[in-house]
Formats: sequence, structure tokens, C-alpha cells
Amino acid sequence: VRYRALTEAVVSTQSTGGLHLHVSKQPKAGTPADRMLRAFQEAASLLYPNTTLQTVPKKVNLGNPMFAWHHEIFTVKRLSAGTLSNFPSHTTPGRLNSFDQKVDDGVLLKNTHIIAEAIGRYVSEVSDESVAILQDHMVPSKELLARTVQYLASTERSATLLKRESSVISFLDQMLNKFISEVIVTDFKASKRDPEFQFYDQSEVKLFAYNVKPAVFDLFLAVAVFAYLGAVYLCVKAIPHVLTAIYQSKKLKSS
Repeated sequence: VRYRALTEAVVSTQSTGGLHLHVSKQPKAGTPADRMLRAFQEAASLLYPNTTLQTVPKKVNLGNPMFAWHHEIFTVKRLSAGTLSNFPSHTTPGRLNSFDQKVDDGVLLKNTHIIAEAIGRYVSEVSDESVAILQDHMVPSKELLARTVQYLASTERSATLLKRESSVISFLDQMLNKFISEVIVTDFKASKRDPEFQFYDQSEVKLFAYNVKPAVFDLFLAVAVFAYLGAVYLCVKAIPHVLTAIYQSKKLKSS
């Protein structure tokens, strides 16, 4: 709420292996959303002419308890917003995969360069397609991106663990402070309709595992019990006959 009045446009990123800009509707000319879209298109055509930025419009379904894309949270608040994603649709099966995927460092560098250039063009209000905002020394190196991805892939970063004092937040804070002058870490309460979050009651739980015998053992035990009970039953049934035989043998001896 504090920054909403100061915000013109919001760009969310998700799996930036490709460039699909998802918006709630085609922006009107002259609006912040239109300027944002043109900034990305100009950056892509200037830096990598063979790269195309595809715009994918999708209306917000207010009846759905979950948002399809992260930018829809801001769209319902009447802010110009979009989501950059590798996936062409929110129903793409790969988007439901919660495991880390292998990242191509070259593609990541290209898309990072385009995103940074587009943001620079939007902020500076530059529309000359022959002028690049970012010079070579301002572009992140491929090695830096590879080390960052390696660190994030080997570190716990569940939403319930990302507190202010977590190692991931500290790492990102220190890295951003090397390149920009003002970095602010802000706590916020995520919406339950946010597709990027899955809430759990506890961050640490105990797992109990029991070593049990197979079903064959239970079957063998049941047969043994029935055999034992059968033997006891036959013994009890035979007791009168045994006593009778003993009595008759003693009677014959005495006669």
C-alpha cells in the first residue's frame, strides 16, 4: 500500500528461459503498460535482433480462487502489470513442476540483458532504437549469473523459510548493494491467491518411518496360531477317551 501510489508499472518474472509477456489485456497507446511493452520490444530488437517478444493477453478470472499469473494481483488493484515467463500459457504442464530445472547460462544472460535494458529505457523514457542504455561494463557477466544460479539451486528457499534473516535474503541484499545505491528489504503478507506460494503450517516436521514385516510373515503367523489352537482343541477332545482307556485298563488288571 505504501508504494502503490508511486508505482507506474509492475513486471514479474518467472522462469525466464524464454520471453512471453503475459498481460491482462492489450495496453492502450500512451499508457504505462504500452510504454513498458514498447521498451521490452525495443530492447529485444536492439540487442538481439533474432529474438522476438511475444505478448499473450489473458483476462483475469475473478471467480477463480487462484490467480493464473503473479501480475494479476496488481492488475486487480488497477496497476499496469505483466509477467515475463518462459511458458506460453498458465496451463503449460512444465509450470506445475516444483523441481529446479537446468538453466542455460547463455539464454539467462541474454534475457537478463534484455530485461535490464528494457527497464532502463522505461525509466529514462528513451525511445531511440539505435541507443543502448546499458554499456558493456554494466551488463552482468555470464560467470556471475552462473555462480548465482548455483548458489540458489543449492540453498533452501521455501517461502516459509525466506525470513529477513535468511541466508538467501542476505545474499541478494549484499549482491544488489554492489550495483545499486538503494536496497530496501520489505516484509509483506502474501495473498493466498498468489500462484507463487504454497502455505504450510510448519517449516520443520518430523518424519516417522517404521520397519514392518511383509504380508507373508503375517500369513505364516496366522497359520501357526490356527495350528496351535487346533492341536489344543484336539487334545481337549481326546482327554475323555484317554481317561476311559486308562480306567478300563485298570479294571481289567484288577479282575
